[in-house]
Amino acid sequence: MWKKLAIGLGAAFLVFLIIFCAVPLKQVPYTISKTYVGNEGYYVSELYTVREPYTFLVPYTVMEEFTYFDEDIGEEVTELREVTRYQEETDFRYVTKYREVPNYRTAWEIEPVTQYKNVSMLEYFISY
Repeated sequence: MWKKLAIGLGAAFLVFLIIFCAVPLKQVPYTISKTYVGNEGYYVSELYTVREPYTFLVPYTVMEEFTYFDEDIGEEVTELREVTRYQEETDFRYVTKYREVPNYRTAWEIEPVTQYKNVSMLEYFISY
């Protein structure tokens, strides 16, 4: 009978030892650092130069024949007159302008995060 009792107690102790050392029964907290990364967008004013056309009038003078009826003489008279005409010219100029352009920068934040893990009772008593 003592032999059976010793075997039973030994088996019970072995089962207790296995459960105590290997099976995760206790939940413990631990902290890690987690990095959050994000892009932040904003607008900045940017100068740029553009070549723009513009038009203007250039005067020039021509000699034209002008015919009219002179009542004193009783006939048509032709004479040359100076006439000012205008010609449209196109040229280009450089103009500096502003525009809003998107710009991005990376922002990150390190934040502590609490997580939980299951440990055996032996590890809990030793470490915590």
